Amino acid sequence: MTDEILVSFGGSHFLLSSEGVLFHQETGQMIVSDCHFGKTTHFRKNALPVPEKAIMSDFQRLKATTDRLKPERICFLGDLFHSTMNREWEMLSEFLYTHIKCKLTLVLGNHDILTSRAYENAGFELTDSYMIDHICCIHDRQTSINSQDFTISGHLHPGYRIKGLGRQQIALPCFYMSSNQLILPAFGSLTGLHLLEKNEKTDRVFCFTPGKIFEVL
Repeated sequence: MTDEILVSFGGSHFLLSSEGVLFHQETGQMIVSDCHFGKTTHFRKNALPVPEKAIMSDFQRLKATTDRLKPERICFLGDLFHSTMNREWEMLSEFLYTHIKCKLTLVLGNHDILTSRAYENAGFELTDSYMIDHICCIHDRQTSINSQDFTISGHLHPGYRIKGLGRQQIALPCFYMSSNQLILPAFGSLTGLHLLEKNEKTDRVFCFTPGKIFEVL
């Protein structure tokens, strides 16, 4: 096991990181999906007992990952902010201004419902899709016009169930790669998992825990 794995996809080379992010070596761009910032405050406003310290944990992970990889740009593949405007947006904006010193792109997802001005004031360039080489980065694969395109997407919050001896099993977040699609895990810690089944002939699954990532063989 290691903290990152190098894969070739669509003719490019990417690092899959145990922090749940993708790093494109040729251009120095980091790709992050489904942060769902604001979800903790949204839950607390609706009387769900989520610890407030959960707000800072995802911020701190993003800073630590950015400090380590030193990207030229971070591309967020949608669902950056979970809800309508709440105080967590101000915390996120201040955090980005203070700690993240690179270009920011937001590929809009279904949860990105704030005004364009709010995102732009926080330093984001907005787009519906983003190209890295000839690979189309989108929030949801279903929005791709051509099913044969190489795409990197999020939205699904992919996970995979690993079974051990007896009835032991654990569900872990994962990167899910098929012949022309790479699905990123959700970066946010309160997002849950959508468990996927592996096609043994065509697909590769990379599960991770903090500090460790491994391919399911």
